[in-house]
Amino acid sequence: MKNFNNFFTKILQQKSLTFALHFLIPLIITFFFIFIIIILISIHRKKKNFLINVQQKILQNYEDLKKQYQTLNEQYIKLKGAFITDKSIDNQLQREEIDFIFKLQQHLIDAFYIDIACRIIVEQIHKFLNVQKTIILLIDKNTNQLKIVAANGIDSQEIKNFILKSNESISGFVLTQNKPLLVENLSDENYLKSINKEDYLGGNFVSIPISLQNQIFGVLHICSKNTGQFFTKSEFLFLENLGKLIAIVFKNIFLYQELNENYLKTIAALASAIDARDPYTKYHSENVTRYSVAIAQEMKLPYKEIEIIKQAALLHDIGKIGIRDEVLLKMTKLNEQEYEQMKMHPLKAQQILESLSFLKNVSVLIRHHHERFDGKGYPDAISDKQIELGARIIAVADTFDAMTTDRPYRKALTLEEAISELKKAKNNQLDPEIVDYFIKVLETNPEILRKTND
Repeated sequence: MKNFNNFFTKILQQKSLTFALHFLIPLIITFFFIFIIIILISIHRKKKNFLINVQQKILQNYEDLKKQYQTLNEQYIKLKGAFITDKSIDNQLQREEIDFIFKLQQHLIDAFYIDIACRIIVEQIHKFLNVQKTIILLIDKNTNQLKIVAANGIDSQEIKNFILKSNESISGFVLTQNKPLLVENLSDENYLKSINKEDYLGGNFVSIPISLQNQIFGVLHICSKNTGQFFTKSEFLFLENLGKLIAIVFKNIFLYQELNENYLKTIAALASAIDARDPYTKYHSENVTRYSVAIAQEMKLPYKEIEIIKQAALLHDIGKIGIRDEVLLKMTKLNEQEYEQMKMHPLKAQQILESLSFLKNVSVLIRHHHERFDGKGYPDAISDKQIELGARIIAVADTFDAMTTDRPYRKALTLEEAISELKKAKNNQLDPEIVDYFIKVLETNPEILRKTND
């Protein structure tokens, strides 16, 4: 009987073990995988929420600045009315001045940089009033000094080296008073003559403070008509109102630059976060940005286009935030399935950025930065000039930085080897013209090769 009980106990133990093997272990494995899936979903949601918060912050900044733009536009409309409703101005002169204001406005539509706007304003005023000298000085916020930003009729060397304290000379006097000044003959003005340190001022001139709501940007000088006639009171009134319009233009430009700086800081933080995920590509976005901007400048592209390329280069890999770590950080060559996942990052980038209206042009360049000149790239398999110029530039910069950076499966190429590979890629992977521009940059500006992580 005792032997039977021992035999029966052994059978029960074996059945319990069999039960554990067939039921409990699979159950534990199932719970383990569910746990891993929950963690992955949590990570994905955190990434998604992070991007949503970033987008909301940028959009809020954009809306705040947009309201300031609307306020400035209302002021602009009121000031334009001043030209039309002033009955003291001769009808013919009034029409010419109104026409000038609208033409100047058209010239300034695409002026997103203060130096470009100043150059346009000086050239247009100089031509319209037929004067000998036109000068704009602006206050440098960092040094509180006045510097000539644009001028017609004075020596270029004088423009380069001229600096005043913001309260010095006649310019400083006009800014301190924050009132326009009409001088018929400087020789007859003892006080102004005694404080003057500006050799270009003399004879008959008008000095206008460029200010808006007690915010002072600088001063505009219009000196001596070529006809020898004095400036009239009506012209003085015209220039006074023009100074206010110029102040609004400057305010808009500074607001635009502030908006740019705000979202570029956010963009740079995002780009750095992406690069930091992979120690082998750390600072990659900054390097690609530096190369892309250098190429665009060598090609003498417009400032606005260079800015778009700069932003796109900085963000070109932001779509990798949606790529799984086991693919993105894999130490060996990707298999076909993993490569297909990696090829999705330009599309993921566009999905992230397209909700931000002011990054629309940027997102298109990012979508196409892996297209090939021969049409064998992705995601759209477009070729040649179908690929946006900015995307073709970024492709060259991206390829070069990848070749000259250590990767887990290969060492970085030397400069000579990388240039040789770029030449081989002409007309198939890369735009041959842009490759030539970049090689010229490498030859004439070797400092560009300084890696950010060095």
